Amino acid sequence: MAINSGAISAIPVEIFATYIIEKLRKENPHLMAAVDEGSFVLGGSVVHIPQAGNSPSVVKNRKTFPATALQRGDSFVTYPLDVYSTDPVHLTWHEQNEISYNKTDSILNDLVQTLIEAVGDNILYSWLSGLKPSGGTFVADNIPAANILVTSGSAAAANPDDGQTGNRTAFSYKDLQKAQAMMNKGGVPKTDRYAMIESYQYQQFIDSLSSNQMAAYQGTADLENGVVGRFAGFAILERSSVLAFADDGTLRVPGEALSATDNLGSLCWQKASVAKAQGDIKPFQTTDDPTYYGDIFSALVKIGGRCRRADWKGIIAIVQNAA
Repeated sequence: MAINSGAISAIPVEIFATYIIEKLRKENPHLMAAVDEGSFVLGGSVVHIPQAGNSPSVVKNRKTFPATALQRGDSFVTYPLDVYSTDPVHLTWHEQNEISYNKTDSILNDLVQTLIEAVGDNILYSWLSGLKPSGGTFVADNIPAANILVTSGSAAAANPDDGQTGNRTAFSYKDLQKAQAMMNKGGVPKTDRYAMIESYQYQQFIDSLSSNQMAAYQGTADLENGVVGRFAGFAILERSSVLAFADDGTLRVPGEALSATDNLGSLCWQKASVAKAQGDIKPFQTTDDPTYYGDIFSALVKIGGRCRRADWKGIIAIVQNAA
């Protein structure tokens, strides 16, 4: 979908918002691979989910009367949505009228692309860091070491584009098989399993497949839904950035510059183990601003995510190791 804005008229807010939603879904297929808690969003800013308390006990052939009446202790899961907003972009009047291509379209497409990429990165981060359910409330936590698998391939040069130096163990198809076995052992449902593999690691995964494995893998792609293939029970998605960990195991914040010893990571999950909730989506624009001599555009999205399981079952990170 392209934004046909023209050079002098305002863009309908509804069209702009719909465009952002479509791009969010298309560029971030993992948002569709999580439990949607959007129906519990209050005021466009907070997720508020009622949780039923313990069910009453059942007594066979009751002989003691009166029975004791107990009140069910219901609770609520509440967490705020993060607010992602772009810096305003200024388009001057003479640019609109003198440049040979439609710069308005170019600016808006770039604005939206930057916004949705940041959202996609941070949702993955929020599934491993921040808040985790505990006794009906939320506590700060990070993915435990037991849920982090180390890549097991041969030594390969780190990607200098990510600021790394030295060698790392490569991502192998055997690492996905280990993740599969770990989920199977934990009783995680075998349906709706996904693996988001970082681009550099994805190439290593492809290189590790035999000719027969590769032929079978290529036949399982569903590119319309962002699935590049299926292996070991996982629908595989590929992304230029997924996760990164410091050498001491600390999870790096998306957008943070990586150091020479940091390690890239990929993520495996089962849909019921993670959640996302989308709130307000608001595009802003001022046309013919007399102080800027042109138009100003920006956009805002409220969205959040969380780990849904206190035991972390169904969430596994596969991380590089120094070789």
